[in-house]
Amino acid sequence: MLMTMRKAAIFISALAFSAFGLFAQDELATYQTWMKTAAGANGALRAAVTAKDTAAITENSTKMAEAFDSMAKFWATKHKDDAVKFAETARDAAKSVPTASPEEQTAALAKIGGTCRGCHTPYRDGSKFKE
Repeated sequence: MLMTMRKAAIFISALAFSAFGLFAQDELATYQTWMKTAAGANGALRAAVTAKDTAAITENSTKMAEAFDSMAKFWATKHKDDAVKFAETARDAAKSVPTASPEEQTAALAKIGGTCRGCHTPYRDGSKFKE
């Protein structure tokens, strides 16, 4: 009886750790989707600003802001205040682009690029994500 309970406890523990690992992988995949969305929108936003395409500017700044907002919430759950600040700064800069002057748009794009580099340094190792 004691041996059966021990085996059951080990089995349940192993199952719980496996489920946690699957959750972490799913969470990482979702995060990577936000990063890809932000990166794609960043390139498209830069091109739209250069072309003075207001519809594309609005569309891509919105995509980028939403992705960075999701990233800020992700990092808040990890208690990584610096990463939250980077994501919020990029989100706010992206939101400002559609209504900004051309000079302000250029400054906002530079701010976004700076936050990307600032966050990638501590939280990304080459192509690998690190928490």
